[in-house]
Amino acid sequence: MKLEHRSLYIQVRDKIYELINNEFEPMQKIPSEQKLSEQLGVSRNTVREAIRTLEQEGVLLSRHGVGNFVIGSKKSLKTAITTLESSTNIIKAHGYIPGTKNVVSKVIEIPEDVKAQLLIEDNKDVFYIERVRTADGEAVVYVEDYIPYQSGMEFEYKETYHESLLEFLEKFDYKVSFSICTLKAVISDEKTEKKLDLNEKSALLLLKQIHYSTVGVPVLYSDSYYLSDKFEFNVVRKRA
Repeated sequence: MKLEHRSLYIQVRDKIYELINNEFEPMQKIPSEQKLSEQLGVSRNTVREAIRTLEQEGVLLSRHGVGNFVIGSKKSLKTAITTLESSTNIIKAHGYIPGTKNVVSKVIEIPEDVKAQLLIEDNKDVFYIERVRTADGEAVVYVEDYIPYQSGMEFEYKETYHESLLEFLEKFDYKVSFSICTLKAVISDEKTEKKLDLNEKSALLLLKQIHYSTVGVPVLYSDSYYLSDKFEFNVVRKRA
């Protein structure tokens, strides 16, 4: 099972993830770096970098001197909540094709509850986007985004569609550096059920995020409704 030439640690990451999905259950220990190195025909440093990537994605838990363990369900799209990553990249990293449907985008007057989140005092406009993100055509998350409006945003978004909103923001010098988020469990309502193609009340994970620029200015507020049986947010809590 030798590997062809491209970003080698990414290839190794993909092969290890495939191995995890096919052969390992949650909290099982995967083979050692040495064994994976021999199996894949690459250096231990390359394997170590791939494992570090999987740990950042919330797929593995690494314990120094003990080994690397699988975290969570094999069926979920996993990510570490401490890592700011777009849904597009999370979906791609798990071997699925990302997509978007039911897109609505328009300039609106800022809602009162969003005004405080974006630290806007007057009734300025925001660029509002709502959309459903898909993995291999299947709905996994419904997102509502609010961006402090700049002239031309609506035309740029419609004419040159961006899968990743973080890349779209950079077109207007809104470079996101970090976000502050709140994650809570909610029950679907009529709107989210319609957006996510649900036939009944379902448990969702609501991720409320304020995204900040490199100088600490809020440039994006978003509410993301994740299907709890499709997405999994992991965090490793260590004893003080």
